[in-house]
Amino acid sequence: MKLSELGEIGFLKKIEASLPLSDKSVLLGIGDDAAAVRVSRGKTLLSTTDLLTEGIHFDLKYISFYQLGAKALLVNISDIAAMGGIPRYALIVIAVPDNIKVAELNELYRGIKKTASSYKVSIIGGDTSGSKNSLTINITLLGEAKQGNIVSRGGARPGDKIFVTGTLGDSSAGLELLKKGKRSGYLIQRHLLPAPRVKEGVFLSKNRLAASMIDVSDGLATDLNHICEQSKVGAIIYEDKIPLSKELKKAKLKKSPLNYALSGGEDYELLFTVKASYIKKVYNAISKGRLSATMIGEITEMKKGMLIVDGKGQKMPLLPTGFNHFR
Repeated sequence: MKLSELGEIGFLKKIEASLPLSDKSVLLGIGDDAAAVRVSRGKTLLSTTDLLTEGIHFDLKYISFYQLGAKALLVNISDIAAMGGIPRYALIVIAVPDNIKVAELNELYRGIKKTASSYKVSIIGGDTSGSKNSLTINITLLGEAKQGNIVSRGGARPGDKIFVTGTLGDSSAGLELLKKGKRSGYLIQRHLLPAPRVKEGVFLSKNRLAASMIDVSDGLATDLNHICEQSKVGAIIYEDKIPLSKELKKAKLKKSPLNYALSGGEDYELLFTVKASYIKKVYNAISKGRLSATMIGEITEMKKGMLIVDGKGQKMPLLPTGFNHFR
């Protein structure tokens, strides 16, 4: 079987099955936004890593070195946010082709440094290597959380309501605008410099309001599917409840705003589920401005699969059509 036939998710499942956990201090391993390890009584270490490869994850025609450095750290911060944790320490690994200028590398690190400062992250090490072809950046980010406050992808249960922060689809629409030659604007900014929802993640975990959570990096449909698979549940969402920005609605692009929201990815909003007994508390937090989130659906039984209801009330299968490496 070729890797293109197996796909990213299938490959990761095979890896996970071949690497069983034996250390009892590991609370969460492969398959979530970050791994969680108990390091002391009541305290948990969170760790995540993201690899960005030129030509796959970014194109230097559309993103500056400063923006690239910032985004490389921001996407890792979002993973820690999705666990309800606080980002703390980062290790930076880069593989650099010899045609890159020193001034460009300085800009890359300036973006990393500025982002680290904004989120109170300390850069504690890393590695540098040459590269024959493309620029590659890999960041490992360590965070922390109280043991009882960690939110995984596997806690959703039938009857939970599904919420998402912010608006969806902006980032992928911004990338399309960049490819069309536009260089500024709200949607483009959302793509180049995402804003991880750290405060929202900490608020939800600290108050134990979220039963499950994930950041929307691969598109709403795919990331909701991750929650459903880990929790062994189904889901139903409503097309007219999915939050879309006015900028996305106004943009004249190839696909519909809904399509960007479902399949686009890189929005780095938080998708989370809430038990019925906590719904009032969540709406109270929203009304008081402590949380910016929208209820978009409900968790159902696994046998029902994932469904989306259109504006006419028609139910249709919701397929995980977001980004998938190797396909």
